[in-house]
Amino acid sequence: MKDMHWLDSTWQAISAQAKVDKIYLETHRDLLIVPDKTIEQAKKYFQDRGVKVAGGITYTINESNNFQTFCYTNPKNREKVKEIAEYTANHFDQFIFDDFFFTNCKCDLCIKAKGDMSWTEYRTKLMTEAGQDLVIIAAKSVNPEVKIIIKYPNWYDHFQGLGFDLVHGPKIFDGIWTGTETRDPSSAQHLQQYLGYNIFRYFDNLRPGFNFGGWVDGGGVQMGMDRYAEQLWITLFAKAPEIVLFDYRQLLNTKIRESYRTPWQGKGTSFDWDTMMMSVKQKDGSTVVPINDSIIRFHAEIKDESPYLRGEVKPTHSFGVTIMPHSYRVFKKSWPD
Repeated sequence: MKDMHWLDSTWQAISAQAKVDKIYLETHRDLLIVPDKTIEQAKKYFQDRGVKVAGGITYTINESNNFQTFCYTNPKNREKVKEIAEYTANHFDQFIFDDFFFTNCKCDLCIKAKGDMSWTEYRTKLMTEAGQDLVIIAAKSVNPEVKIIIKYPNWYDHFQGLGFDLVHGPKIFDGIWTGTETRDPSSAQHLQQYLGYNIFRYFDNLRPGFNFGGWVDGGGVQMGMDRYAEQLWITLFAKAPEIVLFDYRQLLNTKIRESYRTPWQGKGTSFDWDTMMMSVKQKDGSTVVPINDSIIRFHAEIKDESPYLRGEVKPTHSFGVTIMPHSYRVFKKSWPD
């Protein structure tokens, strides 16, 4: 975003199709730290246009290398994590993690430090300590007013196995965010559509009143444009106060194609392709023809503001019998190492 011509032209394209009231600017991903000047320039650009601005951190070393995250036992990695938190807090009064604040490291340092503990026990303990000491204390030492939000991913029951501590984490951070992206259910994650709803309701009860929103992306859009819209509807139906549309590049570059029209269009489904493709009238009277998936935001409206929510029991850090149909799962109390 250091190129102001690029920033202005792309923002015009996005904002003409969707009303965005807040943007999260990443300071770090894959060991790339955005320069101070670029951050402040982008902050000012959006604030001048009435858009709220917060920070974002993705704690990855190399996302393309099987989602390689930091080793939170390694002293050099720990120092880098702390440095990134302080750097981000210096620029923003609020920042959010992308859902990579976990570890699957089994290096010699981790094996030695784990001792007789299981990997689950060691990692949840390690990541809770890292969140407290390397992120929260470090960030607030630079900016006492900063609010830090941890985003938890849309996974099945595997959080604790990689160090996501759903018992203590929601209480030490200033808030949580829920990944409600479901994408293509036949892909590597095997996320079924209804999980976006289930996971938000589950997280909402980890610390009531502190689950601030849902997070979707354009994964799976090749299955049909209504697949993307469905993620938004499910997130809204779960009563998410806000929705993050990840990310700027996807909103800009996921071009609408005729192939995204699904075979069941025109048969009374809730998503209407032809309505979506209608021109959007602007405040100045001009019209904009839809070009990318920013426009889907307009077509994700919740019809009932008070849906009936059925209760169910899900013990924290329990996991299901994965070979059983999801609606009949039996929960166990610990993660198998």
